[in-house]
Amino acid sequence: MERENLVAVIDETVEGLTRELVDFSCAVFGIPTQNPPGNNYRKCAETIGAMMEEIGMEVEYVEVPEERLMELAPLGEGLPRGSVVGYLGDKTRRPNIHFTGHYDVVPEGTGWTTDPYGCEIRDGNIYARGSSDQKSGIVSQIFAAYALKKAGLKLKGTFIASATPDEETGGQAGVGYMVEQGYFTKESTDYCVITECLDVDKVCIGHRGTLWFEVNITGKQSHGSMPSEGINALEFAQRLMQTIDEDIRPLIAKPTELPVNPPACRMTTLTPTILQAGEKINTVPATCRIGYDWRLVPELSVSWAKEQIIAACEKVKAGMPGSDYSIVWRGADDPTLVPKDTDLVETFFASGKTYLGKEMEFSVSPGMDDQKYVVQKGKLEKCIVYGPGRLTLAHKADEYVNIEEMKTAAKIMALSAVDLLGLEE
Repeated sequence: MERENLVAVIDETVEGLTRELVDFSCAVFGIPTQNPPGNNYRKCAETIGAMMEEIGMEVEYVEVPEERLMELAPLGEGLPRGSVVGYLGDKTRRPNIHFTGHYDVVPEGTGWTTDPYGCEIRDGNIYARGSSDQKSGIVSQIFAAYALKKAGLKLKGTFIASATPDEETGGQAGVGYMVEQGYFTKESTDYCVITECLDVDKVCIGHRGTLWFEVNITGKQSHGSMPSEGINALEFAQRLMQTIDEDIRPLIAKPTELPVNPPACRMTTLTPTILQAGEKINTVPATCRIGYDWRLVPELSVSWAKEQIIAACEKVKAGMPGSDYSIVWRGADDPTLVPKDTDLVETFFASGKTYLGKEMEFSVSPGMDDQKYVVQKGKLEKCIVYGPGRLTLAHKADEYVNIEEMKTAAKIMALSAVDLLGLEE
């Protein structure tokens, strides 16, 4: 098929599916899949699977065994964790491209002016928790497959679409488990596209690293009028914060040259988020807990960051005889970065220009996402993040996604799949 005709066919087919796309979006957005703990997961996965079956995809469900739920989803209260996978074409045929998105959402929070699961449509936008982050990506990937099927465009390879749980709490029971089971690896997969909300006009090639940690400090309780009789755990925390500011922050002052968005996140951020100590105003506290959220630019590593925190704690301990501490590493993920010059990246840039009418941009995510599992554990470098949701709307009240951007993303996904996998004559 001539290129111009192919582009037009995909465009017209997706446009003709607008009503169905909106209806399916509202069906999925309207299911409250708050994580934690992981509400309504099965209902959401089955709703997505039913749509895949309706458009002619072969569907399978991948359930986390009950005996591993506490290991992989410690905040999940024992609720089921399952992924749904749909195949357009013979699942064994290569090459393949696997689009995947997470269907869990953060709790709705406060400040909404509309029902968080009511799917109000206003000015071409659908308002719902998880609409941007990132159920919209799931919708676009499925409607890319739907458009190919409806237009009679038969791929030489296999188009795979999946929806997974738990990304909002780390993803171990979602893409992490799927990688472990042989999905998203360099042996099983040729191309992977994670449909997170990194903007319809950008191709994301990586994310910052994350180190979440808590320091549990122990001292000695005493009367507030005789502080010298005690060891003030809260004072240890104060000194630790000062040491971090004086010794570590100068080492992370240089911004990355990579296109992390928003631009303010091109700096390494080391943010105190927890400080808990004391029970009575006239009692020197014997314990204190301090926590930090450390986001690492791609030039840094988790192992280096851990060394800096341990050194800071040891320095404070040496100056407060009798004190002690322990560190709990709550989350530790190295930055992820993939090459810019792969055929996957180049194809999405070309498809984006076709349907957006402008050059796409590169981006690097300020927060971690499921790309870490595919690249670091699955060893698959041809893995990008691309989806229709707007990053700046993630986790906010009155979250929404634009319908036109969902359709545009579906067109870009469909055309890219054709270019990468080829068409049967």
